[in-house]
Amino acid sequence: MRLTRASVRAHLVEELLPLWARHGLDRKAGGCWNRLDAGLAPMPDGFKRLVVHARQVYAFGRGVELGAGDWARQSAAHAFEFLVRRFRDERHGGWFFTTTDSGEPLDRRKDLYAHAFALFALAEHQRVFGGDESLRLARETLGVLRTRLRDPRGGFVENAAEDFSPNPGPRLQNPQMHLCEAFLALHAVAPAEGALADAAELVELLGSRWVDPGTGALGEVFDGSWSPAPGEPGQVVEPGHGFEWYALLQRFADLGGTGSARALAERLLGFAARHGLDADGGVLDRVDRDGRPLHTTKRLWPQTEHLKALAVQLQRAPDPARRARLASALETCTKRYIDPTHGGWREQLSREGRVLSQAQNATSVYHVVTAFSEVLAAAD
Repeated sequence: MRLTRASVRAHLVEELLPLWARHGLDRKAGGCWNRLDAGLAPMPDGFKRLVVHARQVYAFGRGVELGAGDWARQSAAHAFEFLVRRFRDERHGGWFFTTTDSGEPLDRRKDLYAHAFALFALAEHQRVFGGDESLRLARETLGVLRTRLRDPRGGFVENAAEDFSPNPGPRLQNPQMHLCEAFLALHAVAPAEGALADAAELVELLGSRWVDPGTGALGEVFDGSWSPAPGEPGQVVEPGHGFEWYALLQRFADLGGTGSARALAERLLGFAARHGLDADGGVLDRVDRDGRPLHTTKRLWPQTEHLKALAVQLQRAPDPARRARLASALETCTKRYIDPTHGGWREQLSREGRVLSQAQNATSVYHVVTAFSEVLAAAD
């Protein structure tokens, strides 16, 4: 794929999003399927995920912004209706983790990662479509996060029971990262809610606890005091998250966040680029804190986060060398991961380039759309 606005937009509004509008929506019971098989048939799991619906609300909303037809608006409304009618916990507040395929509450846990995406989707829905409901529910969700899931040890409780009683488990940076993303999305549409200050607290934890002070590696799993978890879990680094945080920190700074965020962004980008990129330019799934490869497979989402980081970097300081790097990465990534038979994206490749899964995950649409949104802003 060439680095032009026309080609990037065309893929989103003429291939990827129409594919998921045709095949990824459950037209009988409502809501969205989690996965499609190689023939684009739904792969029912016996449950539907809050995260999937939140991400698809966002993705179809971006399609509307890019000038897609009524099908994109209708698809966004389809996902949004199931999200707010089926996943919301009317008794305890917050959002259920999963429902049955027909929409009855199934896994009633209060999961931080899923709540982050619920808030993100509501903020994005408000930005694109306006109205009262999405902003009202976003404010309600923000209140739940602040009063029921904030952790006195720093950050927010990653996993809780239906009534918000904390469940035991390790501390994780990834849900906190996506919550920071959601806070920034809400701040953009409702700055009076103070979500930028919530984001700043997470950015402070990122700099003081989650990033290794010696190597600049971004840890994934921690104990209750935000020290690296014992054994291999505490050594794991996912380079894709370094690229993801880079773009997020630049947005945080643009919205008025602390000035040190940009320096932290560059540090994370540096480690991810030095140790996460394979010789062929693909992003490895996992390395350790010293940069040694742990999992040399290459999932789709880290590749898109690399594209996003390159695009944000180019937007901030345009020059021919950076444009050439983004153009090359875009060409390489799309050639490897887009299936030419239908325009969907492959989920994971081996280090040698062999396709490891024939399924397409609905959650990956969000990664492609967020990355391509930044690529569009950087393209000619």
